[in-house]
Amino acid sequence: MSSRADIHGATRLAAVIGWPVAHSRSPEMLNAAFAATGIDGVLVPIAAPPAALAAVVAMLRDSGGFGASVTTPHKLAVLALCDELAPEAFAIGAVNCLRIDAGRVVGHNTDGPGFADALAAAGIDARGHCTLLGAGGAARAVAHGLKLAGAGAVEVVARGTCGWATPTPWDQLADAFARADVVVDCTPTSLDRAAEPAFVDSLPLDRLRAGAVVGTLVYHRRPLLLDRAAARGHRVFDGAGMLVHQGARAFALWTGRYAPVEVMTRALASAM
Repeated sequence: MSSRADIHGATRLAAVIGWPVAHSRSPEMLNAAFAATGIDGVLVPIAAPPAALAAVVAMLRDSGGFGASVTTPHKLAVLALCDELAPEAFAIGAVNCLRIDAGRVVGHNTDGPGFADALAAAGIDARGHCTLLGAGGAARAVAHGLKLAGAGAVEVVARGTCGWATPTPWDQLADAFARADVVVDCTPTSLDRAAEPAFVDSLPLDRLRAGAVVGTLVYHRRPLLLDRAAARGHRVFDGAGMLVHQGARAFALWTGRYAPVEVMTRALASAM
């Protein structure tokens, strides 16, 4: 890869933009990557309410910074602030990474490819039938990543309708689990400790095949779903791999360098 980051003479700024953003572990990961590769860059968290998003993106563009990681709730709103969209961002319909290129803001989505990278790094074969719980933006990115990973079928199970897939109704969840080789919980339920037990109790884990794999996008703690699935003998995975690999792809877009994935993985583990 090229050495895009070597042509500057001062510390270049990158940011993670969200509302809130204090929970993000991207600064630890990306700053460890800058240090390990000798790149004079720094990633800072910016808590930006929706009304301030445009001003923050303009500041990054005008500063000649690398760009930004974009997190909740801005992944859809930031589309309108981009001068150009990369193919993944267009396909997923959301942007989680901005790259500043000669004063232009280019929107990327590294979530989907990062999820595929995480599966490959973990040695998880996703070429069978994959069942997703939820139909929000996270599920759409995961569906894109599963297709990149060669999924034979991606089935979305949701309580309502969505504009990017024809979901299986939630009351048919047992049949969807019986078909699944991989199940990924893309709902926000595991973020709510009060709601989590009832949600997990409602999932028909007994309908899963013996070799089915169960995953979640949560990375900051061990979700109850993974404990229950592991107790039944299923292989499980959390969202840490996706977080690292989407960040690694952002690093490569910003700097033109391959990301030090092992360094980033250790930094994330230490931060948590």
